[in-house]
Amino acid sequence: MNGVPLMKIMSFVGSPRKGSNVDILMDTVIKGVKSKTEADCEKIYLYDSDIKDCTGCMLCTALKGGKDCPLRDDMAEILNRMVEADAFIFGSPNHVHSISSALTNLFCRMQPLIKMNVLRDESGNIIGADSTCLISGKKAVMVASQGDFSLSASALLLRVLDSNIKDFKLKKIGEVFSTGNLEKAQVLGKEADLTWAFEIGVRLAR
Repeated sequence: MNGVPLMKIMSFVGSPRKGSNVDILMDTVIKGVKSKTEADCEKIYLYDSDIKDCTGCMLCTALKGGKDCPLRDDMAEILNRMVEADAFIFGSPNHVHSISSALTNLFCRMQPLIKMNVLRDESGNIIGADSTCLISGKKAVMVASQGDFSLSASALLLRVLDSNIKDFKLKKIGEVFSTGNLEKAQVLGKEADLTWAFEIGVRLAR
C-alpha cells in the first residue's frame, strides 16, 4: 500500500489436522489483517514441521551458559524469522484441557529467545536475574477451539497461552475462542465466531 512495509506475521498451527477449526479461525484472523494492510503471512503447521522435542537440557538458558540448542532441525531458522516478524498467531485445539503437545513444544523451543543476566552474590549464589526477550513488544493473537460446549473446559488452555505470551513479553491483541466444534471444520457454520476472528485480525493490523 503505497510503499508501506509489509507486515510480517508468523502463524503457528498447533492442530494435527489441516483444515481444522483452529486452522480455519487462524486463516480468518489473517483475512482480517489483510483487509487493512498488506501482510506477508507465514503459516507453520507444527505437526508437519521438523521441530524435535525439547529434552530439557537447559543449555540455552543462562544457568548453562546460554549456548545454542544442540538439536538440529528447523527451529533455529524459525527463531531467526520470529525476530524479524511483527506479529504472531498461536492456535491450538483443546487437548485434555490444555494446549496441544506440538504448541507446548514450540514454547519450550522458543526459550533461546529469552536472554537472562544472572545476578550472583560474592559466594556465587544466584540472588536474582534480569531478563530480556528478542521478540519483546511484538503483537500476538491466541486462537483456540474445543468440542466441549462449556467455556470453563478451556480455562487452563487459555491460561497457558496467556502465561507464555507474558513470558515472551509479547503484546496480546486479543483471543478467539470457539466452543462446540465436535466435527472438523464445524466452525464454518458459526458466523459469530468467524466475525470475531476477522475483527481480531483487523485489530492486529492496527
